[in-house]
Amino acid sequence: QKNMVFSSSLVTNGTGRYIVTHIGMQTEIGKIASMLNNAKERKTPLQKSLDDFSGKLSIGIFFISLIVLCLNLFLAKQSLIDSLMIAVALAVAAIPEALSSIVTIVLSMSTQKMVKENAIIKNLNSVESLGCVSVICSDKTGTLTQNKMTPQTIYFYNHLMKISELDNRHHDHSVLLKSCLLCNNAVINGEQRIGDPTELALIDLVHEYTKNDIEFKHTAVRTSELPFDSDRKLMSISSLNHIYTKGAPDVIIKRCSTILINGIKEPITKRHLDAIEKENQRCANNGLRVLGFAYKDYRGNQVTLEDEHDLTFIGLVSLMDPPRIESQDAVAKCKIAGIKPIMITGDHVVTARAIATQIGIYEDGDLSIEGYELDKMSEEELDEKLPHISVYARVAPEHKIRIVKAWQKRGDIVAMTGDGVNDAPALKQSDIGVAMGITGTEVSKDAASMILTDDNFSTIVKAVITGRNVYRNIKNSINYLLSGNFAGILCVFIASLLLLPTPFFPVHLLFMNLITDSLPAI
Repeated sequence: QKNMVFSSSLVTNGTGRYIVTHIGMQTEIGKIASMLNNAKERKTPLQKSLDDFSGKLSIGIFFISLIVLCLNLFLAKQSLIDSLMIAVALAVAAIPEALSSIVTIVLSMSTQKMVKENAIIKNLNSVESLGCVSVICSDKTGTLTQNKMTPQTIYFYNHLMKISELDNRHHDHSVLLKSCLLCNNAVINGEQRIGDPTELALIDLVHEYTKNDIEFKHTAVRTSELPFDSDRKLMSISSLNHIYTKGAPDVIIKRCSTILINGIKEPITKRHLDAIEKENQRCANNGLRVLGFAYKDYRGNQVTLEDEHDLTFIGLVSLMDPPRIESQDAVAKCKIAGIKPIMITGDHVVTARAIATQIGIYEDGDLSIEGYELDKMSEEELDEKLPHISVYARVAPEHKIRIVKAWQKRGDIVAMTGDGVNDAPALKQSDIGVAMGITGTEVSKDAASMILTDDNFSTIVKAVITGRNVYRNIKNSINYLLSGNFAGILCVFIASLLLLPTPFFPVHLLFMNLITDSLPAI
């Protein structure tokens, strides 16, 4: 949307006037609130299984107790009181009363264990749900990657160089460093680092090569700013007699009429553009984020949109957000365990696919799609392609909910990670919503079932392993309780059927039930 200010957004700089067009639930934040309200929390697989099991068990016990009552009353000729006592005691003995206590104890012990592994569980039943997860939809930045941007290469026309080869005494290099420093709103003050990881990485780059150059800092003075926006994909700064521009390479080169080669401005040709585009594509294919830089002579006071034309192309800087060391192993464990990992990100599809390939999420035969392609798909087409899509790029909040619902429609148990306000509806809709403890907003944490205190994908995998152990332990407890109770029921039922004396008095049945249904099962 163009020229729009959104409710609940924070204005960090600049001034402006606006007209209110929507209020309340009609605002964008209101739409997110509506999605959050409409997202229904689902019962966990254990809750569904126990509900089903309890219903069947109750019906079975009722009929067995009724048969025993009739046999004792009419065939064994016992009194009504004695027959009722046996029937009621049998019903009580058959019901595994300790089951709810066992489930609660097992789940609470598991949550304590998971806290030590950096996973905070908000809902006890979520522990068990983790054991049944078959799909994990994970964000890329900070979860699968380190969220620590580091410069990799610098490209001047037909000259690709490593960061270590940079020399601020060279004219072209100096202009590029000045662009990196000026087109930047991050702040580094000692140990305090505030701002976007990409901009912080650019400041580190500048400091490394200009720390002994006092004059360089004096010539890098900002006089006005045209902030970055996602429509232009550019930001521009005026400084003394120049404008410096930073942005997406494909946008930057369209605004350039000349190119800087060894301190000389030359008209930009198709040969130049093809070479720049080729390098940009190479970096994207290797999972690198690429920024383009340009400048021009300028004599005004306030930079405007019209000034972002007829620029001189300086060069490209590629940066990498390295995958977490443990991400590859965690993804491999997921696949061995029969869990499908999926990457959902706002990054460019080529970059996302490259990172997903490095980590092991994207393999030959898999698909990667962007948000606008998802919009064009019908429900039938999405259902057909869903198992093969490993990477979703350029996604919006409604896309995440659609992805979750599509997997749930197939009967899968879905875990979804997120950290922003706009992730909250998808976190609530999923079977296990996983919020980021470090970078996550309070809204996302409130909507989630689990919070990662280290924002690490491998922690989710550890939690799934714990969840599977919990599920197995609870199943073992149920098997034990049923086998013990079933023996007592069978004994009384067969004795009644054969018109033998009752093997247990009601007090015996209740005493055995008390002893075997609690501590041994736990």
